[in-house]
Amino acid sequence: MSNSKRVGPLQGRDLISLAQKLARDAERHAILSASLASQADRLMVAGLRQLEVKQADEARPRRRAVA
Repeated sequence: MSNSKRVGPLQGRDLISLAQKLARDAERHAILSASLASQADRLMVAGLRQLEVKQADEARPRRRAVA
């Protein structure tokens, strides 16, 4: 699609070109969104595991040193 100024409405080829560009942009955003969601899931799981380990450590009774 050219960068020239348009005087009238978009023609068939221009509409198709614009639709293809929008489809590519939407696909890129979907891929990026899925990637970010996947990364967020991994970070959430890592954070939850750390909290579980911390809570398990705090719940264990401490051994006292015998004198």
